[in-house]
Amino acid sequence: MAILNSNPEILLKKRKNADRKRLEKQEQIREKLKEKQKLKKKNQNKFIRAETLVSNNKTNELERKRIKNLTKKAKTDSSDSNYKLLFLIRIPNFQKGLKIPVKAFQILKILKLIESNTGVFVKANNQVLNLLNLISPYIIIGQPSIQSIRKLFQKRARVAIKEDNEEEPKVVKLDNNQYVEDKFGNDLGLICIEDIIHELISLSDNFKIINGWLLPFKLESPINGWGPQSKLARLNYKDDNKVKLNLSQDLKLKEIEDIDKFIDQQN
Repeated sequence: MAILNSNPEILLKKRKNADRKRLEKQEQIREKLKEKQKLKKKNQNKFIRAETLVSNNKTNELERKRIKNLTKKAKTDSSDSNYKLLFLIRIPNFQKGLKIPVKAFQILKILKLIESNTGVFVKANNQVLNLLNLISPYIIIGQPSIQSIRKLFQKRARVAIKEDNEEEPKVVKLDNNQYVEDKFGNDLGLICIEDIIHELISLSDNFKIINGWLLPFKLESPINGWGPQSKLARLNYKDDNKVKLNLSQDLKLKEIEDIDKFIDQQN
């Protein structure tokens, strides 16, 4: 006696669609692997200029030297627990022809400083400063005043807000206390932007969570620009207007004494 299929037609269609999608995905994966292998073979036969090899070798040497020095310092500074608030500004790479070393690029990525003229806050001790030495040619650092921090929040603070109807978060300017209350009101008891500023300045336990929520502050290029002529002009300024930039691969990380003026130029 023949047994009739008791599954409804809708379920059968769903199963059929699921099988079809699974097979399509498998086919897409196979095609991607084939393209990857083709690209790999193509790159094996690719001609590499001698200058590129020399610059890559020099970059790797600089990175190895820096890591060696940092490991020596880390042993002596590991017990340090004195933290301070620093503001980091990403500057363009002036060493043309040299790519950013892998370790330095990873640190810049963690700090969300991939783009030039962006800034972030960092809670730093000696150990953190040793790590920042790896990216010293690409950043300017300094201790900002409360006034500068407030100005940055008023003009440049941005966050990513995910709304119910949208799949991807939307970048908005942090000019509404409601955003802060929705994010931290229940967990941390923070209800306004001033609360966030206080938490950052006091280097509280919530610093990492709050700083992770904030997007990098997008700054403007300085009025005089970043070129060699403007750099020479800055070096010839008087002591009040002089801005010291650390653009050498071999120099130690230096803090700008008056980063507030520098922030004003870009804010």
